[in-house]
Amino acid sequence: MTQPQATREIWRGLACTQISLPNGDVVRVSDWGAQVLSWQARGQEWLFLSDAAVLDGAAAIRGGVPVCFPQFNQRGPLPKHGLARRTAWQWQGAQVQGPAMVARWLWNAAAPLHTDFAHGLRAEVTVTAAPDVLTVQLSATNTGDTAFAFTGALHTYLAVQGADIAALQGLEGAAFWDAAKTFSPAVQNGAVVLGAEVDRVYARPADGLSLRDAAGSLRISQDAAWPETVVWNPGAALCASLPDMQAGDWLRMLCVEAAAINQPVALHPGQYWQAAQTLQVVA
Repeated sequence: MTQPQATREIWRGLACTQISLPNGDVVRVSDWGAQVLSWQARGQEWLFLSDAAVLDGAAAIRGGVPVCFPQFNQRGPLPKHGLARRTAWQWQGAQVQGPAMVARWLWNAAAPLHTDFAHGLRAEVTVTAAPDVLTVQLSATNTGDTAFAFTGALHTYLAVQGADIAALQGLEGAAFWDAAKTFSPAVQNGAVVLGAEVDRVYARPADGLSLRDAAGSLRISQDAAWPETVVWNPGAALCASLPDMQAGDWLRMLCVEAAAINQPVALHPGQYWQAAQTLQVVA
């Protein structure tokens, strides 16, 4: 293979696109939710996908990069984390750009999108696979006649190898809200490590983050249009209660999410917004 390739496939019942790069990197993206399910680089899998994930549309897919949009969590009238991750997106094709492959998915949501969201919008997910680098971008356009505001996130599940040594660095000394402790404010002491349940919202760190574990080091950065970073791990007790996770999965994953939460993004008719998150293997 001399240049990147994009191949349409059915994977475990899901219509997907597999992106393959000449260096051996492979990315799989599902049309369901325009959700990245796998990213392999340097012979390693860098995203977590639960073996118990529901893949028949009855629930959101647990793992990869779910698109939470146009609502984050339960911060609004829509179902938890919005509607995008439980919607079939339209595959738009892929183009080679030098050593990279750029693939796109479209969601045209006519008004009223939902009884509690009487607006029209067009959203696009762009997945760019380059050697050792994965970038996921979400864009949105207000196609309706009235303004609306949204929250959202790229709910990225990073794979963890060596839970005892895994550490997320770059948030030391940062203030956060801890949803696992009734939204109490606190300050990050040292790196984030696996142990107790973690459900924290930080301001976006300008210098990015680094997840270090037994597999190596992963650099995580996000555009300024994502003003918050969410870090989530269910811990042992919550993980054991989740039907689409296995009891020990909390030792195999850490969510690091590019998010827009505290200040909803306002879009007037015709207005456009976009923001990306980039993952890069650096060691």
